[in-house]
Amino acid sequence: MNRIKSQLAVVAALAALAFIVGCQSTSPSTAGAKPYTSDKCIVSGDKLGGHMGDPVVFVHDGQEIKLCCKDCRKDFDKDPAKYMAKLAK
Repeated sequence: MNRIKSQLAVVAALAALAFIVGCQSTSPSTAGAKPYTSDKCIVSGDKLGGHMGDPVVFVHDGQEIKLCCKDCRKDFDKDPAKYMAKLAK
């Protein structure tokens, strides 16, 4: 009986740990970054949160960036200066 209680305690502890880890944000923190104020993707011009789902959010040189999808992130990473210049306008 004690063995079963010990196993249940281990299972409960693992479940609690999985819950805590699952509740943590997987995206990088944007705290302290200059906010991205547009509702459009800086790469494609598409509206954020549309048919592509949740935006891809990250910080580049202290500026929060929001893109409509992972493909736009690839384009951004190829030439970030091009897209950062668009923000300056």
